[in-house]
Amino acid sequence: MDKVFAIGDIHGSFHLLEKVLQYWKPDEEMLIFLGDYIDRGKDSLKVLRKVMELSKDYKVITLSGNHEQIFLNWLKKPKEMTEFYFHPKVGGASTIQSFYSEYSSEQTVDEMNVEQIVEFIKTHFEDEIEFIKNLRLYYYWNPFVFVHAGINAKVEDFLETSTDEFLWIREEFTKVPHKAKEYVVFGHTPTLLLNEDGSSKVWISPCRKKIGIDGGGNIYEGGNIHGVRFHKKSTDIEIYSVNERESITNYFTL
Repeated sequence: MDKVFAIGDIHGSFHLLEKVLQYWKPDEEMLIFLGDYIDRGKDSLKVLRKVMELSKDYKVITLSGNHEQIFLNWLKKPKEMTEFYFHPKVGGASTIQSFYSEYSSEQTVDEMNVEQIVEFIKTHFEDEIEFIKNLRLYYYWNPFVFVHAGINAKVEDFLETSTDEFLWIREEFTKVPHKAKEYVVFGHTPTLLLNEDGSSKVWISPCRKKIGIDGGGNIYEGGNIHGVRFHKKSTDIEIYSVNERESITNYFTL
């Protein structure tokens, strides 16, 4: 397809996901999710299942975020990982609660034994776990690379980026021009931490080769979920920013 519609970090905000998907044209555009479907927001399971459903019915690329990897690591080592994963800044407790709410709205995560929680999730959500395990690290759509966190800025071939860098890199990527020739479209770092004015609008780097589209969603006051349309033979992009109050459309040339 000659057009791509990319959506940044969702973090369990199902309502905003539904809202931004209204701008996607499934018959004309490939859909790319940049990861971080889960944690923090209350509807992580609904978001995950929506992404899975779309992946079966349309041309959809699903990337992994660091939060999907944290979830998988927690399933492997719950005793060691629970304190970290359930910390409010990580937001894993809301994900687990959304899984449990599928079966019961009465019991809360605080009342459960961690080993029982893991066994319950492994037993009842095999499809979701398998889907998360098979998420991609990047997608190359010349001249764009779509990735969750970024690439190694020091290498000319972006494929020399490590798994940890694809999922976790921040300032080492955002603060300096990267040597790879491609435009890099990424999430992970909320744009309000990148924009000089502290806004959650899509961030374009001074070198014009990095496009940050994690608008923070419901996690930050004034946050957005961004959907961005890219064209194969043009550097024009269309930006659709949604929050609970409004939807805003902007146009930009790289």
